[in-house]
Amino acid sequence: GSRSTRVCSIRTLFSQSVARSDSGRMGATKIARHWSDGLLPVFIVVGSWMSGPLILVGFTLSLLLAGDWFCMVVVPAYLLTFNMPSRYLRLAIWTAFTAAAVPSSLRLAMATTVWVLGFPVLFDIQMPPSPGFLEWMDKTLRFKSYARECVLRGALDKIQPEKTVFAYHPHGATSFGFTVNGLFDTSFVNKSKRLFFVIDDFLRYGNPVFRFFCDLYRTDTRDIRGASKKTLNEAMAKGTNIALTLGGFEEATVCETGKDRVVVKSRKGIIKYCLKYGYRIHPVYSFGEDETYYYAGGLTDFRLWLNTFKIPTVAFYGNPYCFLLPRREARVLTYVGDAIECPKLENASNEDVDKWHKLYVEGLVALFNAKKAEAGRPDAVLELF
Repeated sequence: GSRSTRVCSIRTLFSQSVARSDSGRMGATKIARHWSDGLLPVFIVVGSWMSGPLILVGFTLSLLLAGDWFCMVVVPAYLLTFNMPSRYLRLAIWTAFTAAAVPSSLRLAMATTVWVLGFPVLFDIQMPPSPGFLEWMDKTLRFKSYARECVLRGALDKIQPEKTVFAYHPHGATSFGFTVNGLFDTSFVNKSKRLFFVIDDFLRYGNPVFRFFCDLYRTDTRDIRGASKKTLNEAMAKGTNIALTLGGFEEATVCETGKDRVVVKSRKGIIKYCLKYGYRIHPVYSFGEDETYYYAGGLTDFRLWLNTFKIPTVAFYGNPYCFLLPRREARVLTYVGDAIECPKLENASNEDVDKWHKLYVEGLVALFNAKKAEAGRPDAVLELF
């Protein structure tokens, strides 16, 4: 009897030990998955976006600390090179810049780095597309899983496959809602016959690592294009759907954690295009974009003034393990509002543009007020800049 009892006790202890071990493994797996889900696509997007500016700023600071006056020409030289109309001029300018850098090893390291990493920009090379890139980022790597909650809602069943603009707000530091609930949302992208995501021209074509991933994204039915009159006119003349962050980096400037702010009062250009080509425009709002980072506020008017010279003036930090990455605790709930149906007016007057711009702003505010309680912000007020 005692022997049987001892055997049962041993079996019980063994079973409990195995259960604890399995529980521990499951717990470790859960923790590992929590930290890995969506992390790689965020590294790809944010890392590639930050890489170019960080390299240029890094070399600028290194030269400054070395007391080398060359620190003053690093960024202007690269911007001048990028803005040249042909690759031959770009190559000529950067070759001359490299020659001027030769006496210093630090200068030469900077110039050589641009030759190595920036060859697609200098030689105007377009990398081959990868049709599966979108689904790989969205489904395989589970991009949306990075944040605590990240979903696209709203008038999704009213989206038309052509002649539609999706105007995303707010921009935030890295346009997380626009990126995850737009650019890399497979079901959203597939609702359009053809869809262009329009972003800053320099970011799209002048940032070499980010440019590489934009090229991978491209297919016959979707693309990431630089914001320009030529891009909008050519795309909208063919009925191509357009998605953009309407407030631009001025909207990033006014962003503050815990507040809902948009820059929209002066954003009338896209309305003029919608009237010219007879497009509908959906206001799209991402609640929680302000939660993706902590923002340094203050001096808003001064920083907006600096923005008029194309100088970014947003200071932020996010993930405690890597401040450039968004906070994982954020809830980013993106809502597509009802479309404002613009008539086709090829020669719209200023009064026409003002009228339809006012209707767009009213539609954006109505969307915000209708969804703020569902998004967990019943008392929120949308501030318009």
